[in-house]
Amino acid sequence: MKYIIPIVVIAILFFYFFLPASNDNDDSSKIETLLNNLIESGERKDVDVVMEYFSPDYKDDSGRTYPVIRNIIKNAFDRFDAVQGGYSDLIVSTRENAKGETETTANLNIWIKGIREGTPYALIGTQDNPQNINIVFESFMLGGWKILNVEELD
Repeated sequence: MKYIIPIVVIAILFFYFFLPASNDNDDSSKIETLLNNLIESGERKDVDVVMEYFSPDYKDDSGRTYPVIRNIIKNAFDRFDAVQGGYSDLIVSTRENAKGETETTANLNIWIKGIREGTPYALIGTQDNPQNINIVFESFMLGGWKILNVEELD
């Protein structure tokens, strides 16, 4: 009986590390769920939960890394009474990068605004004129996703 718990733990770890990553054709709905959860967390101004959606290996074309993004988001949350956002026209695709690795990219139109003392301030695009961006996702075992890079973000 005393060996059952260690055996169960080993079995779970075995499946976690040796099962192949998800090959679902349903990546689009998984990424859509991630984006919706990310927006909800942002509107709650929960920087810790927002950052759970970013890969620790995050680095964008402007050289921003995970700690820099965390600081930008935290400063925005501190600066504004509320933060709102949304997206449209989500297109998820899989491509091979320059290293020959497969990566999943979401192209979408996004807007984020901060509200301070009742006045809205456009942070990224606007509802009437959203900004088109590409988000590159890193896939983890058991179908998890993290943001690895955001391209074309001004």
